Amino acid sequence: MDYVEKHSIFELMQVLFSLFTFQRLLKLLIINRPGDPISYLIRYLEKDVGDGSSTENASVQKLIAALKKRLNESDCESRGYIIVDFPRCEKEAKALINEGIFPDYAIFLDAPLLTLIERASGERMDPDNGDLYNLLHNPPADLAVERRLVKLTENDEELIKKLYSEYNRQMVLLKRIYSSVAYEFNADQPINDLYHSVLAKVNQSRRSVALQTPKVVLLGYPGAGKHTQAHLLAKKYGLIPVDCGQLILREVANRSSVGNIMKTYVQKNIPVPDAIVSEVVRNRLNKIDCITYGWILVGYPRTRQQAELLSSHKVYPTRVILMDIHQSCASERLSGRRIDPITGICFHTAFESMEDVCISQRALQRLNDEEDAISPKLSRFTANRDDIIVYYDSCVVKVHADRDIHTVFEEIETAIVNPLPRFNFVK
Repeated sequence: MDYVEKHSIFELMQVLFSLFTFQRLLKLLIINRPGDPISYLIRYLEKDVGDGSSTENASVQKLIAALKKRLNESDCESRGYIIVDFPRCEKEAKALINEGIFPDYAIFLDAPLLTLIERASGERMDPDNGDLYNLLHNPPADLAVERRLVKLTENDEELIKKLYSEYNRQMVLLKRIYSSVAYEFNADQPINDLYHSVLAKVNQSRRSVALQTPKVVLLGYPGAGKHTQAHLLAKKYGLIPVDCGQLILREVANRSSVGNIMKTYVQKNIPVPDAIVSEVVRNRLNKIDCITYGWILVGYPRTRQQAELLSSHKVYPTRVILMDIHQSCASERLSGRRIDPITGICFHTAFESMEDVCISQRALQRLNDEEDAISPKLSRFTANRDDIIVYYDSCVVKVHADRDIHTVFEEIETAIVNPLPRFNFVK
């Protein structure tokens, strides 16, 4: 009875009663317990009604009517919905459109035939409760359960090949019908990776045609690659990179009034007061080049208090990019950096070229990259990261900074160019 109520079996029977005997279909559903009863009924009806076009049209129309009724219920209206494995052909898609049902996204999951056959070969069902398992990817924890599992009759290799061929033929038509909202994904990858790819696309708002001046803050551990990415963004889009540390040193070197005040702190290697730094940053971001072309701020803010000071100066970033890497990865990147005191060439010990090997004997490690200096910097960022994310909230976008430089750049570029996600999953 739980299965019947969960999948609204009685409601489905009301739609199909005029075509088939209620007891017959109900018995099939209760015995076979398919995970998706609607798809199961579609396959059964297609097999049972044969080539009778009038009966086939009637069954499609009644299924569409049942589907429309379900989509008009309050939970679908308020929370949205996902229709799985339907429509499967041009006729069903056009029937949906005629009823005013048109999706925001049409997600097509494609995989090679051999992958599908391999996956199907491991699929099993527990005859006691209808639970599905895969011996390769999702085996049951209990050995007793595994012993009683049975193969699924629909996973016959020849049947899969036939369905695959039919699927490819129909998908050409469906992708044409849903071309404006169609998105294809490679399903031959770990399920978690596929999930995040689809989620990112569905969570992405439509791009606005309104003109924007990007105002970007790059957050991340020292060693996450913030300066590298700021340089790439500046090169491609003409954004003005603003490095807080370099800004302070420039003011000190120029002997400006505020630079003279900061000099004492810099010489003693102690943090410059937040009020002074925020004023310096504000003045730089309000210059004509930053206002005209947009800016990328690196190294500030590092605490929620600093973020609040920026806001008090009417400085509001349009994007806060969290360059996410593991702390151990950041430490490894920093500790391996070296510089040649003669040529000024910088390199990493893990990626030495032949030329680097020749100069490695005289290469030096900066004091800031030694282990004793790295650990406190990483700990400070960890302690303040969540507070900054909570403060900026809706404009925070997380990117995976543990990948190669250009992949990270593409992810940041997408975050800046496209509208912000409708829902924030960073926290």
